[in-house]
Amino acid sequence: MDKLKSIGGILFGVALVVGAIVATVLFFTYGAQVAFTISPFVNLIAGILIVINVVLLLIAIIPGARGVAGIIIYFSSYIYGLSAWIYGLAVTLALWGWIAVIIGLFLGGIGVVPIGMLAAVFNGHWDIFFTLLLAAVLTYAARLIGMLLAESGERHKADMQDGVIEIKENNNRTWKDIE
Repeated sequence: MDKLKSIGGILFGVALVVGAIVATVLFFTYGAQVAFTISPFVNLIAGILIVINVVLLLIAIIPGARGVAGIIIYFSSYIYGLSAWIYGLAVTLALWGWIAVIIGLFLGGIGVVPIGMLAAVFNGHWDIFFTLLLAAVLTYAARLIGMLLAESGERHKADMQDGVIEIKENNNRTWKDIE
């Protein structure tokens, strides 16, 4: 009876490992299909956001508008990041396969972008490398600029509140006192 229990335990463990592998492969297969399906829409939104962000940078010259501009630019960095991630996933998958994608996902999820850059360099696709590099720089630059503008807007708002002049009524002074 103990042998049957141990064999059953071993078979259950093997079934769990095989099930986990099958689930992982299905997740990556359908996850990649979903990513490639939404990629044109994400890229379109990212392109529109680039134009909007350039306009917002011009509007951010006005100190009162910096907070809102910073928040919008900061949140648009997530769309840029998603676009870079999908492109990195596609490059990594096309050039180095699923093993590299899995390694990239284990590197905090964002590892497919640097691994895609490495795959592009080692395969001589410098245009792809520079596109991924530009997408990564755009993502983090938008995040940094957005945070700086939002903080500047908050400081400006605080300065405006601190700079309010309170007028207290003082009936003891006359024109004669001023002269």
